[in-house]
Amino acid sequence: MSHPEYAPDPDPSLNVQFVDSLVPQITAGRYTLTAQQSLTRGKDRVDEDGYLDTPVTQQVEVRAPRFTVEPEWIHGAYPTPGATGLYDDVLPHLTLNRPTLPWEREEAKDGNGTRLPWLAVLVFGEGELPETDPHCLGQTDATTVGDLCGTEKGVVLPAFDQTEDPITDEDKKQVCRTILVPGAVFHSVAPTEGELPLLTHVRRVNEQHQGLTLTDDLIQVGDYAVVVGNRLPRAAGGRYVAHLVSLEGWQSHLPDGKKETYEGPDEKLRLISLWSWSFETIPDHAPGFAALTEHFVDMEGDKGAALLLRVPPAARPLSAPDQQEVANRLHAGYLPISCRTESGRATYGWYRGPLIPEPAAPLTPRERRRCAAEALIHLEQYGVFDVSLATAFTAGRGVALADRQFCAALLRLRGKVQQAAQKKARPGPVSAATRIEHLVTNGLADHLGELLTAPAHGEAAAAVAVRPPGVTPAPAATELPPTAGLTVRRLRADTELHARLIADGEPLVPSDDEDLALVRDRLIGLRNLTGVPFAHLVPDTRMLPAESVRFFHVDSDWTATLLEGALSVGLAHTFDLTSDELMFGPDGQAPLPAPAAPVTGLLLRSQLVTGWPALEIRPYADAKAADGEKALRVMRREALAEDVLFVLVEGVPGRVEIAEPQQGVHFGIDEPDDGRSADPLDDGIIRLRALTGEDIGKEIPGKVFPATPGLRSCLRVPGSGNPDTVLSVTRLADGLKGALGLDRPLTPSEFAIQMINAAQRRTFTTEPAQHTLITTGDHPNG
Repeated sequence: MSHPEYAPDPDPSLNVQFVDSLVPQITAGRYTLTAQQSLTRGKDRVDEDGYLDTPVTQQVEVRAPRFTVEPEWIHGAYPTPGATGLYDDVLPHLTLNRPTLPWEREEAKDGNGTRLPWLAVLVFGEGELPETDPHCLGQTDATTVGDLCGTEKGVVLPAFDQTEDPITDEDKKQVCRTILVPGAVFHSVAPTEGELPLLTHVRRVNEQHQGLTLTDDLIQVGDYAVVVGNRLPRAAGGRYVAHLVSLEGWQSHLPDGKKETYEGPDEKLRLISLWSWSFETIPDHAPGFAALTEHFVDMEGDKGAALLLRVPPAARPLSAPDQQEVANRLHAGYLPISCRTESGRATYGWYRGPLIPEPAAPLTPRERRRCAAEALIHLEQYGVFDVSLATAFTAGRGVALADRQFCAALLRLRGKVQQAAQKKARPGPVSAATRIEHLVTNGLADHLGELLTAPAHGEAAAAVAVRPPGVTPAPAATELPPTAGLTVRRLRADTELHARLIADGEPLVPSDDEDLALVRDRLIGLRNLTGVPFAHLVPDTRMLPAESVRFFHVDSDWTATLLEGALSVGLAHTFDLTSDELMFGPDGQAPLPAPAAPVTGLLLRSQLVTGWPALEIRPYADAKAADGEKALRVMRREALAEDVLFVLVEGVPGRVEIAEPQQGVHFGIDEPDDGRSADPLDDGIIRLRALTGEDIGKEIPGKVFPATPGLRSCLRVPGSGNPDTVLSVTRLADGLKGALGLDRPLTPSEFAIQMINAAQRRTFTTEPAQHTLITTGDHPNG
């Protein structure tokens, strides 16, 4: 909570903070800037020329959104657009990435001088927009601003402010979306002026669990404006459409909070719809976060065994002695697949991808593989192949060949390494005296004598033929120490030279080299399995069925072979392999920052990925860690498909939480402790929360509103009516104030804290002794 004019500094101990408003210091309109100078000498003013006291003015116009909003300003909506589910206890709302948007235009102020929002979310049911969208499909009318400034027969148009914020000719050409609303319907669903502030607030959200966590920052904060509707969908079901509308020019038509029935003329109002979405609520269906994640728990198996990434065991266990190897392989995450040998013979083999259900064996030093055949494992006892690493090699090579920039940078980098190695191995310049001494030592005098006594050029062959027996030619001078060129044989055989080139303080290629940076980044991404086909990660759909979560360890041997495949591109001769060893080490991973711990992760295939784009994944090392404890680092987080989320974690988590994003916590009615009935309005409650101290936002044990379950007394039109589920927000806020024992009205942020249906989370914990996963449901309200 905060003063309406500013947002507080983020509190790292809180996941979400509620702020009344985020009002810019200057709103849309025309302003006059006045500048005036004065000059004094001592206490006396000096104005000899008569110019200093003359003010200078400048007209300034501040523009703000008025007729449309940018799509990127919309963070999300709930219920999600196009959703079908049970939403009869939820107030539809829209979350905006532009947190100042609801207060950027100054339309009106309340009695305390606080600026009122110029936006509202209006929710309409089927048949309530008969001329624009009778079936709630999200349809609108395209209208130019010029037409809205004119007249329309039988329709009331918005009364735009043309004095402080005039509409230009360019504005009049702009096309905006509009809806035609009957006056009685507008009066029934529109908030009063006093309700507008309570239906709009700002949330400051800790976003560190909604993406990658590659830094040591304690908190990553995002500000979001939230505009909430005042209507609950009917428990009987039906289609609805929600519109974010501009209230500019409609202050005189808003209900005043006293009359709940419309007695005005039979008129129609044309409203600007800045954004809209439709959804459907049906009875006895609950596809929300709790229901979706409950399905994960139902499928967990014995001690969470079914939550590991592998093919589920057969209905009939494989217990015969000759079947035990098959059972062990399936349990370890292998899958039998058909394959062909290099000779073309069809057979079958075992395949296991990089995501395995058990901790990976430590990576041991070995000779680097240069082709996929070297990574093929023959299981002689059974006469079949293990093609896992061979597939990894081929996948790495394929990903590398598809990246032209990587291939070109790798070839250039090898050339730089070879040139640097030759330069370091080459000795310094040899002086003339040293050369003479070298020649003398190696028989220069005898060699010269032989040359002087040798026959002429034409007689050379005969002289050789008649050389007396036992006479040997003068020994040839031995080769000088190499002064240029570095042979592959010498580099590979001379281990001391090889070690000196690697251990030298000066690297062969500077660390800021562009080619090295590109190759290193691509290899890091590949080690994180970026670009690897999904079929290599999950080779069978049974391993990741619909609406499931699967946990895994990453096989470091598989990823090391993957990098070997990538580095096999362009290997023309042995020196290429040697230069790679100098640059990347024997395993091809030397320049890459090694993970500080074994890599694990999870795959989520669910509607959660689509419905909650900012779904929070919180991995903790300790199963009993407090919420404030620092989470493990998320190395990669990516939606591989519309409903598939892939997450890599550095370390083995003891606890993983999957939670709704804090900026999307819902407004609505809570269920009673003994379960729900056919209509939440009959037995729904609001669990009261503390507004001060360290317990702010936490439920107050045993305190609910109202004392007798049921909120029909807080509806704008009690009992039957059309529409019949619009809340009287003022009446509800007064009831909450009394239940909390306050002697002042609730602020917008305090009202938001009371009305939230807190973000839910599902917690999975690990039993280290058994290396299995178990899960418990957890739906905190704080």
